[in-house]
Amino acid sequence: MLSFSSIFEALKQLFSLVKSASTDFRIKQPSVIEFLTLEGCTPIEIHRLMKTVYGDGCTDVKNAREWVRRAKSCCASEMSVLVEHRSERPISVTRDENQCGVHAMIQENRRIKQRDIALKLGISQERVHHIIETLNYRNVCTKWVPR
Repeated sequence: MLSFSSIFEALKQLFSLVKSASTDFRIKQPSVIEFLTLEGCTPIEIHRLMKTVYGDGCTDVKNAREWVRRAKSCCASEMSVLVEHRSERPISVTRDENQCGVHAMIQENRRIKQRDIALKLGISQERVHHIIETLNYRNVCTKWVPR
């Protein structure tokens, strides 16, 4: 096992290479965190080292701990440093079937409210409003009419 001072010198060299590369910080920092985790550093040590190199552009301790937890939970070859889409944030609410559903409901009842559409389709009122704007409808005297 290497001494802490030799690891620190190697990390300085690694940081200088990573910092000078044109890669985005969101990819660099998790890579550095993964490397330091495999070297046996604690999340606080990792954050302190990164703070000295990246300054204000450094990730916070919470995210450093999350990446350390990810690095420890899987093999190094399986870990992806790219941030995937979060499962709790659906990106497909404005799907074609929802747009068709909104369009059909408006065609069936021109006086229907956004709240009622949202309840029937199971999506938010904000998304319903967005879909209605996408379909180029506007509300005139409580009736939905094409623009």
